[in-house]
Amino acid sequence: MYEVQYDVAAMIVTFSVAVHFFYKKTVNTRMTFVLTALIYLSLASSVFDLITVYTIEHTKEVPVWLNYALNEIYLLMFNAITPVYYMYVIYLNKKTSRMPLHDRLQILIPYAVDTGLILSTPFTHCVFYLDGQRAYRYGNGMAVLYAVSLLYIWASFVRTVQSAKLLHKGQRIISYCYTLACMVAVVMQMVTDRLLIVQFAIAIAVLLIYLSLENPEDYANKLVGAYNDHAFVEMLSMHMRKRRKFTVIGIRIHGLKYITETLGVTSWNQLLKQIAEFLQQTCGKKRVFYLSGSQFAVITASTASANAVIKKIQKRFLTPFQAEDAGISLSVPMCMLSYPDNVKNVDDVLDAIEYFNVAANIGASAGVVYANEETLKNVGRDFQIIQILRRAVAHKQFDVWYQPIYSVEKKRFTSAEALVRLSDEEYGVISPEEFIPLAEKNGMILEIGMYVFREVCSFIKTHQIWEYGIETIDVNLSVVQCMQEKLYETLLAIMDEYGLDYHYISLEITETAAIVSRETLEQNMHQLTSRGMRFFLDDYGTGFSNTATIIEYPFHTIKMDKTIVWSAMENTKAMHALKYSMAMIKAMQMNVIAEGVETQEQADLLETMGCDFFQGYLYSKPVNGADFLRTLGKSLVYA
Repeated sequence: MYEVQYDVAAMIVTFSVAVHFFYKKTVNTRMTFVLTALIYLSLASSVFDLITVYTIEHTKEVPVWLNYALNEIYLLMFNAITPVYYMYVIYLNKKTSRMPLHDRLQILIPYAVDTGLILSTPFTHCVFYLDGQRAYRYGNGMAVLYAVSLLYIWASFVRTVQSAKLLHKGQRIISYCYTLACMVAVVMQMVTDRLLIVQFAIAIAVLLIYLSLENPEDYANKLVGAYNDHAFVEMLSMHMRKRRKFTVIGIRIHGLKYITETLGVTSWNQLLKQIAEFLQQTCGKKRVFYLSGSQFAVITASTASANAVIKKIQKRFLTPFQAEDAGISLSVPMCMLSYPDNVKNVDDVLDAIEYFNVAANIGASAGVVYANEETLKNVGRDFQIIQILRRAVAHKQFDVWYQPIYSVEKKRFTSAEALVRLSDEEYGVISPEEFIPLAEKNGMILEIGMYVFREVCSFIKTHQIWEYGIETIDVNLSVVQCMQEKLYETLLAIMDEYGLDYHYISLEITETAAIVSRETLEQNMHQLTSRGMRFFLDDYGTGFSNTATIIEYPFHTIKMDKTIVWSAMENTKAMHALKYSMAMIKAMQMNVIAEGVETQEQADLLETMGCDFFQGYLYSKPVNGADFLRTLGKSLVYA
């Protein structure tokens, strides 16, 4: 007699998982597809295992052909469980949208062997057979089926170990437990074929996978009540795999960032929920995704339906939203792109949304930007430059150039600004105005900044620039660098490594850095100025140009931006602004450097205003290190 109680328990457990899974299931992804197959196979094989137990124990009442057919169906489903789980592990570890050919062959070939053995059994008696007394017997091929199952289980375990870093601790534990449980169950089944324990082990494994690895709530943002960015990527991948045409609307809500400051986080959350609910009512719950911050995305079936949705969204945002009994007016710039007309893969969609909403600066109005060849070309260029940046960071392929700074008092060059340059064989020289923002956005600016600082230290030490009359080299610090609590320790350690006195390098920061990283910057400035280093405020005359900034921080020099210098030559108001700003700075006992000095007329005017230093094309363009030294040599000759 077979002991079927474990099969019954397996059927109950798997049925419970199936009901909960299909009730809660949200996004149809490759992972949910495979898990669905796993649940179906586990449940069906449990049922057929019970059925075949009956047919095997009542072979004389059941026709031989039906007995063979039912046992073959059971074996085909049961032996499909381990390759399907192996497929699940591959997707889980690789995070791929398309499975490579070699992985598909690893899944299909062993199962094809099983299938051939099972289907040929009525003729070969390879896996099982009914003897002359209609007693059920195992054939030699049954050992092959067990071996193939163990092979799949072991392969799943190896994949998990190899990709352990991609999984969180819970996922690794569940994968290991599944492997161990299935191996033990298969071995026990081989030894005691009357104890039907394998199905129960598989049912428990499926339950653990569902609870720990594939939770539908992973695709939802509970705070907002909409699908998250993970679900968005999965949905895009699914549509693209099936070659479905679709249109994406990228939505950025402008005005939300001020809500936290004025009304608090609770109001921010209320508004996000209201917006999500409106979008879901307008487009359907399964089409709305909350990406991050104030960004949403909507997937529609066509351009026509997208245009209809956009009109409804624009109409709704003409009316204020309510939060804390206050009416909040928000603007809603959007972008629209279509697959496969405008974008070819998931990265194209994500890059395009980011480009339209940030790089294209569409937040100034509530208009709609439609994808076209030119804008998508810009997205592609950004992507290529990011790749160039990554190679340059990895292989130290940046150049450091120097622009000399002329001292009005000493009538010669006394300092210079270090400037990073990037070039590529295909793209040529890439402007810092283009690659620096991309480096900041993609987290590479720290490495670039440290590379430039180290190169400047090496240049100063190698060429002993003090012999050329250069007293200091100015190095720019990015906003991200200014946010590093131990920045001063890093900079001092590098200078100590080269044996440099600290006064040979001055540090330039922007007003944005001063605002964003106030306490951290103050600490770093205190540590560095106490050791003789100087700080310059760059680009004064643009942005906020807040007087409080130059009062609060211990700046040694203020650099007047070239735009105000140029404007002063043509505009009376700009002339007064420049004159009185310079007088104020001088009264505070700080030096002034004027950027963008290109004509003698500008230099003469600035000198009458009391400007201390000039930087611009009238004296020298930025040049490489060798040309910089030659320029310094000439200036000393004529000084």
